[in-house]
Amino acid sequence: QVKSGRPTAPKLSWGFGLGPSASAAAMLSPYQVQGKWAHSSGGEIEISIDSTGKQVTISHPTVGKQQIDAAKFCSGEGFDYFGFKGKLEGDKITWNNGVTWTKTG
Repeated sequence: QVKSGRPTAPKLSWGFGLGPSASAAAMLSPYQVQGKWAHSSGGEIEISIDSTGKQVTISHPTVGKQQIDAAKFCSGEGFDYFGFKGKLEGDKITWNNGVTWTKTG
């Protein structure tokens, strides 16, 4: 392509299957949140990842142990835990229902 007498580079697509607002740099990994967390309403949460890295298991004090696909859990720039949206900020995940999980180990 040539505009105004100067060649322009074509736009590149990374091809990761991400939506238009997501970027490769913003992708989250379940390994970022693996470990133990304190629930703001009491109790401990444990997040573990299977050996393939494709399944996340979350042990929650009120809903028990649940498995979720890692690609579903890591949703764009945040986390999706069965419809609840969470954002990682330092050692804390803040969820859209007002709950926070604070990293303990």
